[in-house]
Amino acid sequence: MAYSWDNRVKYVVRYMYDIDNNGFLDKNDFECLALRNTLIEGRGDFKADAYANNQKIMSNLWNEIAELADFNKDGEVTVDEFKQGVQKNCCGKSYTDFPNAFKSFIANQFKSVDVNGDGLVGVDEFRLDCISRSAFSNIKEIDDAYNKLCTDEDKKAGGISLSRYQDLYAQFISNPDESCNAVYLFGPLKVVQ
Repeated sequence: MAYSWDNRVKYVVRYMYDIDNNGFLDKNDFECLALRNTLIEGRGDFKADAYANNQKIMSNLWNEIAELADFNKDGEVTVDEFKQGVQKNCCGKSYTDFPNAFKSFIANQFKSVDVNGDGLVGVDEFRLDCISRSAFSNIKEIDDAYNKLCTDEDKKAGGISLSRYQDLYAQFISNPDESCNAVYLFGPLKVVQ
């Protein structure tokens, strides 16, 4: 149940983009994401020019997401609307065929996980990403998810590259198969209520 397509999409909304935790996506979430991404990219240092750039990116991203998924045009994208948007625009498609809004989601997520900026998500960064969203009492659970996610090539390279991350994220939200390794992209999942 935790790795079902339905739960994975709910997880993306709840734990990745609903920053103010009000149960839906709206412009405020993307304004908060602009600040969050600025601080993560700067490793806690606030740079006004980076913030202005992130504000522009996130404003455009919100506008695109609203266009793709705010079906009743009320300024809010509910979980159900987001699922419909993903089904309509992403299911059965590869990353290259995704709308720009979803590609931007993925690129920004990678930047926030690749804390050291080396172009790879190593196990240390994966662990930090996982614990920022969920509670775990045993690191083995997180490391097992990382090991299921990574291929031998990923391990040889020292982590997951941007292009690999893009493919995994695309599979995470577009592939209904619960046995694909992409289901572990955000660590061990819990059922989203």
